Amino acid sequence: MTSLHVALEERAHEVMARWKQAVQGTIVPESLPVIELLDHLPVFLREVVAALRDDDDASTIRATAEETKTASTHGSQRLRLGFSLDAVVREYGAMRNAIIDTGRAAGVQITIREAQVVFDSTIDGIATAVSEYARQRDAELFRQHNEHVAFLAHELRNPLGSAVMATTMLEQRGFIPVSDRAAVALNTSLGKIRELVDHALEEGRTAAGVELRRQPTSIRSVLEGVELAAGTDATAREVSISIRCEDEVDVMVDRRLIHSAFSNIVRNAIKYTHAGGAVEVRAHVVDDRMVVEVEDACGGLPPGSVEQVFAPFVRLGNDQPQKGFGLGLAIAKQSVDAHGGALRVQNLPGKGCIFIVELPLAPGG
Repeated sequence: MTSLHVALEERAHEVMARWKQAVQGTIVPESLPVIELLDHLPVFLREVVAALRDDDDASTIRATAEETKTASTHGSQRLRLGFSLDAVVREYGAMRNAIIDTGRAAGVQITIREAQVVFDSTIDGIATAVSEYARQRDAELFRQHNEHVAFLAHELRNPLGSAVMATTMLEQRGFIPVSDRAAVALNTSLGKIRELVDHALEEGRTAAGVELRRQPTSIRSVLEGVELAAGTDATAREVSISIRCEDEVDVMVDRRLIHSAFSNIVRNAIKYTHAGGAVEVRAHVVDDRMVVEVEDACGGLPPGSVEQVFAPFVRLGNDQPQKGFGLGLAIAKQSVDAHGGALRVQNLPGKGCIFIVELPLAPGG
């Protein structure tokens, strides 16, 4: 008696013809080119045949079905072509029916075990294809969302800059008393809006999976640039900044993103350091990684809050007013993670915190 796998090997074209007739114009558009319609399905059919051929070892059958990457690639391709998730699932159901119908048409007495193998292979194919389809769809939606947010933030920068400039000019000309409560509220609000817009732009660049533009970069020069940019804030808060870089080694990083990361960490340290305190930045090489420590004098974190430090919209501090949006450290972590690095915090109760950044000297390090 002919086995199902033998019949399927001999009649593979018939299986695919039955499948094509079942799906074209119903599950998938008739206009779809045949080469893209068939895609990876013939390979999947061969994998089902291979599973059926191994008559005696059920564990081998299961392993063979699970090891294939065909269904994963198929799910990805169907997303690109605009298929719905429902269509992907029903395609595999149609394939199962085409396999069974072809076997019966060839006179095969399909055993319960053979039917089970076809069923299991189909379920495995559906699960893998749907999982990859959903993963890539969600990643694309996430990318589009961040791109949209970054676009809006970018469009807001120009009118916001004009509003800040106009307010400054009105103050300088005496039209708005600098000490007036309304003027203070206006400047505070504009500052918060600018901070939120800048954070949205930075987050959009990192979270959207931006391609890193790596180049040999001196961490010392990056930190000195951060120190210069943060100097005004430090002076206003009566906080001193010191930088010590023990090793002059270039790191292969995207300078813009790494500058943004350190800028957010240092500004956060300045924001929470008590007046008269100091922010110390130390950099040195350990094995194949550049380690940068930013130590502040914030008095330490509240008990049990270390794991929340890098969460968006979380602002922590023992006894200081909560300012800003709590996005800076979250964005810094995204930038460091994108480089294959790590960002963590060490709490020093009663004294402050040490934010530790580790960056591989070379990609993949």
